[in-house]
Amino acid sequence: MESTRANLRRIIASAVGIVAATALFAAPQAAYAQSRYRVLVPALKAEGGAKENFGRDVAERLRKSLEDMATHAPVDRSELRTKLREVKRDEKELVDCITARQFAVYIKAALFLCGEYRPAGSAMQVSAQFVASTSGEAFEIPTFTANSADEAAQVIFTGFEKVVNLQRLTTFCMDYLSSEQWANALENCNNALALNPNSEAALFGRARALVGLDSLEVSMQELEKLLGMNEMHADALQTAGYVATKLNRPQEALTYYRRYLELNPNDPQVRLKIAIDMANDGDPKGALELAEEGLAVDSSNLNLRLYAGHFAMAAAQKIETDSGAKDPQERPAEALPLYEKAVGYYQSVFAQQGSESDVMMLRRMMQALVALNRSAEAVEMGARFVQAKPDDASLWSSYADALQKAGRLDDALAALDSALARDPNYERIYSRQLAWLTSTGQLSRIKEAFDKAVARGDREAPADDLAKSVLLYAYNEKFQKGDQMGALPYFDLVREMNTSPLTRGLASYLGGFALLTRGRQVEAPQTLASAREALPIFQKALQYFNDARPYAQANNVDLKEPIENAQAFIEIQEAIIKRGR
Repeated sequence: MESTRANLRRIIASAVGIVAATALFAAPQAAYAQSRYRVLVPALKAEGGAKENFGRDVAERLRKSLEDMATHAPVDRSELRTKLREVKRDEKELVDCITARQFAVYIKAALFLCGEYRPAGSAMQVSAQFVASTSGEAFEIPTFTANSADEAAQVIFTGFEKVVNLQRLTTFCMDYLSSEQWANALENCNNALALNPNSEAALFGRARALVGLDSLEVSMQELEKLLGMNEMHADALQTAGYVATKLNRPQEALTYYRRYLELNPNDPQVRLKIAIDMANDGDPKGALELAEEGLAVDSSNLNLRLYAGHFAMAAAQKIETDSGAKDPQERPAEALPLYEKAVGYYQSVFAQQGSESDVMMLRRMMQALVALNRSAEAVEMGARFVQAKPDDASLWSSYADALQKAGRLDDALAALDSALARDPNYERIYSRQLAWLTSTGQLSRIKEAFDKAVARGDREAPADDLAKSVLLYAYNEKFQKGDQMGALPYFDLVREMNTSPLTRGLASYLGGFALLTRGRQVEAPQTLASAREALPIFQKALQYFNDARPYAQANNVDLKEPIENAQAFIEIQEAIIKRGR
């Protein structure tokens, strides 16, 4: 996700850069007095037999209006004449837009006016635009008719003020986007759109602010409107792909990303970056499709093959997670082809890179093989990997997992020890050993692994969680399946562990029932011998139920009945024993 956020910040930065390029329309207040942007205002060009004096008069009146602006100022007339003499030009030549731009660049004017007019009955039809001299970006004043030069100059000036205000608001919007102040960004872009509903920069800014505010559906509407105006707007396409992914519309997201990639059809790095973002946004399967489309064009791209493996692996794991299956044997069928793809891509990369292969890829290859129940292959590959990179603790850790899945428990435990030998701070070594040993019934080894895990503190799971894993195994695999006395040694072990009163209380509670059940079986003949054998069992059950009080109090469990039952059976056995004497 972090990668995607960084990418969206890059998109915003790009948009900010575009606005900054036109920031000559929106100078900050502090700069007004010292550095107003200079505007070259030549005469408008006469067309259709119109007289030239109208164009000169419009320019003169417009210059006077610009003089009163805080942000912009007309090029001084005396300077204009001086500079024209330097290049041996006549002011009349500036009615040509190309010449005007060249001259504006020469005198370092930020903007220049370019326009024309022609007769329209008794009035003049005027077309004008202000152009940024360096970038060539033009800001149109809608064509209009005017009855006088004063009226024409006022219309042009009003249009210029509107453009200045629009750019100012858009700049503010982008600045707020950069600092992730989404509400302020939205307000300024909305105000900019009130001036010009078709401003691409403001539309994109509004859409991006809505993403930040989690209004994804509305954001998508704004992006679609922008792309309807400019179907090749790169940042809008990329953001639309992101939003569609977040809206869980993967095919729509793919469509936007593919359209974005059409702008860079021969650049695998662009394709890979988009695919990585797509995977990070929660659609690794779509990312795999993009990667495979690139491989169809260039199958030799090793990096693209590597990431295709990563995407396939992530897509398979996502299917498993979404299915909610807890038993690895219940792995969803649709995940298996993706694991196969992951293995295929990884093996093709390993075949070329060998011992130079990325460790993450080697670990994931083993994981994918295990997921496919090809544990023997995973072990075989793991042995090669740790031989090639013997000092990498993470490889030894993954190799241990493969060994454990293959039923080679002692080798798996030794592999975890090897990981720890290479990195004493490697996490979850003893807690995994504990989990693997739990099913063996080797209580001394289980206790040893527990004690070592607890001693390592933060690098392992909390002591309570470790003890609960033993307790859960005993309950699910022994107690619930009728082997209550088989569960009892585990309950006793948990009671010995350095864990919380609640967890010890739960072990005591379950152990009490196991003992109570066993005692009833033993005492059934109701002979002197059976009473003598059953009495300590019932006494121990009573002790366990009393030890269970912290658990019972915390979970509102009533211990009255089991305690009374244990006491009753104790009295019965004592009576039989007394009578038998």
